[in-house]
Order: sequence, then C-alpha cells, then structure tokens
Amino acid sequence: MTIYSKAGKGFRYDFMVKGKRYTKAWFRTKREAQAAQAQRKKEVAKADKMAERNDMGLLDMLNRRLDTLQERSFSTQYYKNTRYAAQRLLKHFGDVPCSTITSRMADDYLLSRSRSSTPLAANADLCLLRATFAWAMKRGQRFIADNPFAGLESFPSHLAEKKRRTPDSQTLDRIIAAAKPEDQPYLWVIRETMARSVEVHRLKWKRVNFEDRYVELKTFKNKDRKPVLRQVPMTDKLYEVLSELYARRDPEKEWVFWCRSYSHKLKRMVDGPYTKGRYTMLKTACRKAGVGYYSFHRFRASGASVMDNNGALISGIQHLLGHADRRSTEIYLEKLRNVERDAMAIYEAQSRRVA
Repeated sequence: MTIYSKAGKGFRYDFMVKGKRYTKAWFRTKREAQAAQAQRKKEVAKADKMAERNDMGLLDMLNRRLDTLQERSFSTQYYKNTRYAAQRLLKHFGDVPCSTITSRMADDYLLSRSRSSTPLAANADLCLLRATFAWAMKRGQRFIADNPFAGLESFPSHLAEKKRRTPDSQTLDRIIAAAKPEDQPYLWVIRETMARSVEVHRLKWKRVNFEDRYVELKTFKNKDRKPVLRQVPMTDKLYEVLSELYARRDPEKEWVFWCRSYSHKLKRMVDGPYTKGRYTMLKTACRKAGVGYYSFHRFRASGASVMDNNGALISGIQHLLGHADRRSTEIYLEKLRNVERDAMAIYEAQSRRVA
C-alpha cells in the first residue's frame, strides 16, 4: 500500500486487497490521499464482510442490476423506470446492507410511496423492486439472501384500468401519412415487421436479405435473456421501403436507422442506433392525423389483429411476434379480439328468436 505523487495528477493512493487493485489520483496533498485511502479501505473491508455472509450494500446491488439491464438489452423504458425506482429506494434507506431491509420496512416504504404519489405508482415500484431483489438472489449470483419485497400485496386503486385501443389499418395509414417524409420509413418498418421498436433499432443491413426477401430481428425477450434471431418475411411494401433506404444509405453506418447524439460519458457526439425523439415524433404524427395517441406497440398489435381475424395459424403469429411461449400469444390475441361484442351478438340473436 503506497501513496505517491504523479506528475500532472497530484497525489495517488494505490493498494491491493485479495488480488484486486484499488487506486485513485488527483489529490492535492498527501494528507488528502491518506484520508481517502483509509476511507476506501473501510468500504472494501465492509463489502468483503458482507460478501462472506451472502450480503451486499444496497447501492452496489442496485448499480449491478442497472448495469445488467443495459448489458442484456432490456428496453430503454424498463431501464429508466428501474433506475428511478432504485433512486427513490436509495434515498429512503440510504446505502445500508440489503439484509437490514425487512419486509415490514419494504411495506412501509411502499405505503409512503402510495401516499406521496398514487397507489399505481407504488404498485409499479413494487414490481420493479421485487424483480431487482429477485435478480440479486438468483442462483449464480446470490448477492443477497432474502427479498423483502417478495409476497407483498399491491395496493388497490379506485382508477379503472383503461382498455388499450388497437388501431385499424386505415388509422395507421393516416398516422404514417401525417408523419414527416424522413420519419415515414421507420413507421413503415415497425408496421410491416410487427416488431418491437427496440428490435428495429438493432436492425443492421447485414440482417436484411433482399434476395430471399426477409429480415432477421434480434430479441432478448426469453427466459435466459440470450439473443435470438427470427426471420420475418418481407411484404412488398417492406421490400420497397428498405430498397429505397438501402439505395441512399451511408456505407459507413451499419444500422438501418441511426442517429447522432451527444454522449455524456465520452463528452462528444457519437453515432448509434436510432432512439432519440421517436416518441415525440409519433405523438406529433398522431395529433396531425387527428387520432388519439397509439404507441409503437399498438402498431404490432394491429398487425396481429389483422392476421388473427383472417384465419392465420396461431403458431405463425407466435413466431412473427417473437413470443417464446404460445400462451403469451394466446393472451395477447384474446385482448385484441372483440369477444364481448361477439358474445352479445350471440345472446341477442338467440334471445330474440321466435318460438
């Protein structure tokens, strides 16, 4: 363990614990470096002690979970929601060992969240935090020994759950026509592939096969979060849109859709998959089309509805939607079918029959 000065970087501490190096520079004086080193040694010792008893600090566990969500390509929105829930939990408890948070304490936290916001907000935090602690417990990690959010009941809400609306083909035509010309290809690809928007963001030109007329979409929506490629046949419209995009593509860009944005981490502009501003774009298009807002996921639901209502086999719909479990497709389609209206039509026809 040493403290030394480094030209241009001030004083630095440098020590090893169990084969792992800990170092930091930019201290103005040797005394500051010594104090920082002593504090860091305490933190390392605390972390090692908790690891020995199958425990972890709350801050460390939450950061590891967020890193995993990024690395395993969970949706951007799910990552953000989990990050906000983690920030609220950390602000409430501080950086305590996870083992000190009991189910009673977790329930009290959710109760305060419900009172300060809404029961629905508390229920959302419950789902996200329960998943976070369950991830930290699972085999292969075992960072913690208990999940204080497991078994807690959600809060009842007086707000009725709104039924999600699914746009028909004519409505989608109006939305796409109302979008800016440069945004229309993106909306067409979403519509014609019935893909999740994050799958379209990942789409690269090497996954577009014009000869055999299909695209390969990469998804991580499976039990093991492993990348899975599925082939989606091109419709004539999709072939037309992608052909036009390919003809005027930038050869240096591997993505079908890309954007340039500022990276706070790298402190410069970087090129990457198209993600910025897409929700605002869609809301604007819906408003100009004179229809209510439909999310990108409703484009996907609309295509599934068309196939289901016209006799497509559920196995084919399942593959196109990228559902690992057939039951997911069945639940999905059950929500799309107008079963209540069909049931009422049968009732009306039979109850009005003349004997």
